[in-house]
Amino acid sequence: MSKPSRRQFIQRSSQALGGLALIQATPVWAFATRAPLSDLVHRSAHIMGTPIRVSMPLASFHSAQADASFSRIQRVSDLLTVHDNGSQLMQMNSSAGRWTTGKEISDVARAARTIGHQTDGALDVTILPAMRRFEFLPGKESESYGIDFTQLQVKGQTVRMAKSGFETDFGGIAKGYAVDQAISSLQEERVKAALLDAGGDLYALGRPEPDNRWKIGIRHPNRDHDLIATIEIENEAVATSGTYVQTRTINGKVVSHLMNPRTGRPVDHVKSSTIVAPNTMTADGLATATAVMQPGAAQSLIESLPGVEGYWVYSDGTHYVSQGLKSRLKML
Repeated sequence: MSKPSRRQFIQRSSQALGGLALIQATPVWAFATRAPLSDLVHRSAHIMGTPIRVSMPLASFHSAQADASFSRIQRVSDLLTVHDNGSQLMQMNSSAGRWTTGKEISDVARAARTIGHQTDGALDVTILPAMRRFEFLPGKESESYGIDFTQLQVKGQTVRMAKSGFETDFGGIAKGYAVDQAISSLQEERVKAALLDAGGDLYALGRPEPDNRWKIGIRHPNRDHDLIATIEIENEAVATSGTYVQTRTINGKVVSHLMNPRTGRPVDHVKSSTIVAPNTMTADGLATATAVMQPGAAQSLIESLPGVEGYWVYSDGTHYVSQGLKSRLKML
């Protein structure tokens, strides 16, 4: 059977959501809201290697606001990309022991260290050599390298790699930070309601209608054109990491971009990890980390964090919904 067209997917997803208007279908997410599609205005861009979309109610939309939010994301991308040897991040990587100054890089590095400690190293932003080994990032793996996020040091608004042989990739957390920066830009312009999505990392600001929250559809990890659940959110972030999102075939085996820092190899015990959190950087980092962690440890961690919820789909067919999310998550 051939795959459905995008139009057919939109129609089927809208039916699955009880006739709600489908806003977007990305590689990770589909988004829906009770507001009619004509009541929302959407602006799109492609930054950080992913589609970026901001949606706002028609009555309050101004193109300059959307453009300003995209500019914030572009700035984060330019500073923290591993695809440009001249970026601030890559300059830090090539200058072990030297302090690099910058608010964006220090904000992300500090959060990476915090989540690294919270997750016992499951989020380790010095995973770059393993990402190169499995061809998810450009460049050759160094013969002498290490993986240890504590080598990334932060002091005020300065950061450094303490020793040579360690390199940082903020791919598991920087996109969430960029979304938060874009939302801050919208709030500075007094935008009250917007949905900003960066390929699966999103923040829902306010409400699209006074009586309704934003309704988010979570993609089924085993079926490209289906949703597995929906959730309503307001002034919250949602991020998903999945082993189906980016894959490579290495020596005849399909492997995921999600790496276990302890082994330097891809994980395969989880299909998807969805986190709801107060900000997108936290949701992004914890989605990555809890996809790497073993189920019991991941679940216990999220249950212990105030304001944070989680939903996981595992490779053995089981799933888990955190206690605070059970009343808000609707399985399809």
